[in-house]
Amino acid sequence: MSVADLNKSRLNLNKTGKKRKSRNTSIKRKGSSSISSMMYVLARKTCISGIFLLLLMLIGVGCLAGYRWLTTYPYFALQDIKVTGNHRLTYGEILSIADVGLNKNSLAVNIADVESKLSDNLWIKSAAVKRELPGKLQIHVREKDPHFMVRQNDKLYYCDSNGELIAPVVPGKFTSLPFLNIAAEAMDKAAILPEFMEILNRRELPFDSGQIAWIDIKGGNRMIIFMDSLGLKVRLSLDNWQEQLSHLNIVWNDLKNRGEFRNVAAISTDKGRVWVEKRSSGSGSPQ
Repeated sequence: MSVADLNKSRLNLNKTGKKRKSRNTSIKRKGSSSISSMMYVLARKTCISGIFLLLLMLIGVGCLAGYRWLTTYPYFALQDIKVTGNHRLTYGEILSIADVGLNKNSLAVNIADVESKLSDNLWIKSAAVKRELPGKLQIHVREKDPHFMVRQNDKLYYCDSNGELIAPVVPGKFTSLPFLNIAAEAMDKAAILPEFMEILNRRELPFDSGQIAWIDIKGGNRMIIFMDSLGLKVRLSLDNWQEQLSHLNIVWNDLKNRGEFRNVAAISTDKGRVWVEKRSSGSGSPQ
């Protein structure tokens, strides 16, 4: 190999090295540029997110401030609160239970909370509350209807026509109602009470609930009704009891028409037959 060829060869090696070095530098520049772009995009997104969160915070603070202003603004003060459906509870008691009153801001009243407070009361079956802006509130309640008084654990309670307890009897709001006693072995017979009371309310019997002093449902499928003002006991068989009531009506009216009713101490019905017991002379007790 000549000296000239050797020099050419060296020149070619030098050129090749420069090209490789240039390519490596180009790769490094591209990598740095990609990282810079990613950092820029990330910083931009973070900045936008921060601005968005700040706007949300400002909107939230503004809404809260607006709500507080509205719930104290005199324009929405309650000027008229109407209560319907109450019979036992007074107007003032309803408002006290609901924790609402005149001049309270209407927008500050939580409707669901008021309905819940009313429904939790022992005497209220259900409640519905309606707001009418700017200053009206309507409260409608359905009260439980007591039909009897029962004794439980040495206390007296009002109960409904199903025999379910409502509330304790208190002196300040005493209502005279028939006493109800159901023997343990006759609890299943209490199912007739709602229909029996409905018949009484429709005045389909010769006596009404106001005349009844007590009702005793005993084992042996029998109900005893005592009317204090008449001094009269009615013993009713619970086998086909509606038919027994029909027979009772016929005999009762017949005794009144003949002027003999005042001498009757007890009337018993069973299996389509009716027995009448007269008072013993001077003692007031049945013969």
